[in-house]
Order: sequence, then structure tokens, then C-alpha cells
Amino acid sequence: MTMSLRSPLLGLLLVVLAVYGIERLIVTDAEKIEQLGEDAAHAIRAEAWEWLENLLHEEFTYENRDRAQTVEHIRSLVRKYKPTDVGVAIFEIQVDDAEAKARAVVKGTALGRPVRVPVDAWFKEVDDDWKLWKVQGGAWVR
Repeated sequence: MTMSLRSPLLGLLLVVLAVYGIERLIVTDAEKIEQLGEDAAHAIRAEAWEWLENLLHEEFTYENRDRAQTVEHIRSLVRKYKPTDVGVAIFEIQVDDAEAKARAVVKGTALGRPVRVPVDAWFKEVDDDWKLWKVQGGAWVR
């Protein structure tokens, strides 16, 4: 009796582990976009401007700046205000085919004071095979 009970339980355990493993391997578009925000924050903290620029879509625009102008603007702000604890939180993500929009908050500490900059952001999938996303643009939420 013990042997016959053990076999179905072992089979059930293997099925549960397989489903859990597959779920962990499948990364949703929203998770990839959230990771893009974390990568951008890390690039800013590391002052890795080429990496930051690579996270932005080639047609990127923000407040009438293109990709290179935006990175240079961020670079000048970092030089001037020397922010610490820079983070980017992305939430309310709405994915529609190869495009997405979301609310994001860039936060950190500058000159000893907390800073929060809310933005509306949009994203574009640039590689259908790898499901690679890039930031396509944004607008400061006033």
C-alpha cells in the first residue's frame, strides 16, 4: 500500500515542480519592462552612459530631446547634483502587441534631499524573437 501511494505522490510532486520551473522560465513582457527600469537606474548609478543610451529606442524622445540629448542631460544632472540611491519604479504597465505604456517614478537623493520624478513612459519591442524591449519615450507628469 505504501508503494502504491508513494508513486502517485511522487508523480504529482514532479508535475508541480515542472509547472513551477516552466513558470519561472517564462518572463512576461511586463517583467521585461520592469527590468528595463532597473537596468536604467543601474546604468545611471554606474554612470554607464553608453549602456543607458542602448536601453533607449533609436526613435526615443523625452521633453523634445532625442536619445543622445536625453543621455547628455541626465549626465549633466548627475554631475551637478550627484544623486545617490537612484531607482526607477515602473508600474501600471499596459502592453498592446509590440508597444507598451506605463507610469514610472525616478527616485533618489540629491543634495541630501529625496527626489521623485513621475513620468509617463512608453516602450517598444525591438526584437520579436528575443522579446527585447526598449524605452521609446516619456513625458514628465506635472
